[in-house]
Amino acid sequence: MNVNIWRRCETLFKHVAHCCSSISKSPDSIRSVGCWRYAFSRPPVSYSVQRYFHLQSVCQANKSQSVTDVSVSQSTDVNKSRDIVEAVNAQINSEDLGRLFAVVHVAGFQRKVTVNDIIVVETSSYPSVGTRIRLEKVLLVGSKDFTLVGRPLLSRSVVNIEATVIEKTLSPMVLSFLMVRRRRVRKLRMQKTQQVVLLINSIEVNSLED
Repeated sequence: MNVNIWRRCETLFKHVAHCCSSISKSPDSIRSVGCWRYAFSRPPVSYSVQRYFHLQSVCQANKSQSVTDVSVSQSTDVNKSRDIVEAVNAQINSEDLGRLFAVVHVAGFQRKVTVNDIIVVETSSYPSVGTRIRLEKVLLVGSKDFTLVGRPLLSRSVVNIEATVIEKTLSPMVLSFLMVRRRRVRKLRMQKTQQVVLLINSIEVNSLED
């Protein structure tokens, strides 16, 4: 314990000697502190008093300067976005979109779909077979020339995706076996999950609003 206290005191004397040497480099100022055993050629940067007062003066000078408001013109960005919307609307009205694709969020998963695709969803909350539904959560829709990305979802007025429930079935059997050695634990579990098969009927994109 005494050794640790002596080391801490010795470190403290070193720091005081650094500060004193930065103010005055004469050996008398160092001996007056009681650190006559230490002599340093230059003080470190972290304990430089001149550096500290210099930084203070710079900060005060920066605070005293008047701050002027900078106005950023947004006319160029507005014009650029307006041109993009007009180009997309012209492409949509021309009906030359090619094969549309979309990314939808269904039962906790994201699926990339196109027209006449069949997807399997692991859930039991869908209506009976033959029901036509609309997929509301559309994250992205695109064609051969443009892509519309939602933040996070696209509006109902922009895109419309319809699907039909064609089958409700069970998944293949999944076996899980648990064994604990020297404990006589042997458990076999067989599980099937409910699945719904959807057929994508149509993907429609409407004109964008300015």
